[in-house]
Amino acid sequence: MGFVRKERIKEYLENINRQVEDLKNFSVPDKEFFQQRANVERTKAIKYSLACAIEDICHIALHISVALNLCKVRDSAAEAIVALGEGGILPKEFAQTIKQMPAFRNRLIHDYLPNEFDSERLWEALAHLEDFNKFSQYILDWLNKE
Repeated sequence: MGFVRKERIKEYLENINRQVEDLKNFSVPDKEFFQQRANVERTKAIKYSLACAIEDICHIALHISVALNLCKVRDSAAEAIVALGEGGILPKEFAQTIKQMPAFRNRLIHDYLPNEFDSERLWEALAHLEDFNKFSQYILDWLNKE
């Protein structure tokens, strides 16, 4: 496992868990919630927590895939996620499912909301928080094998 910094990866995983727990505590009745001006502060908090959790996934994917020569330093985070699937660290199908996360993070950071498309994407992201937990578990399982 050479240059893989296990402790740093575990810190990222802990942060993902904290962000997901924060997201679970938000009460969002429907996707229109994100388009209502009265909810702008909560919407920004949700976006920030999602962006932070995704950023940590990107850090982990890039760190492991580069350390194991599964991808190059200049490859994108999406390519690093796919490389983890090809390297057997994540199931390939799961890697394909979450590879869009870095692009979604960029969209969150650039604050394109409110609009119907982004409201739908946020709503879907909240409905699929288990993807963060799955990612974390796959990484922990891999770390424990190494």
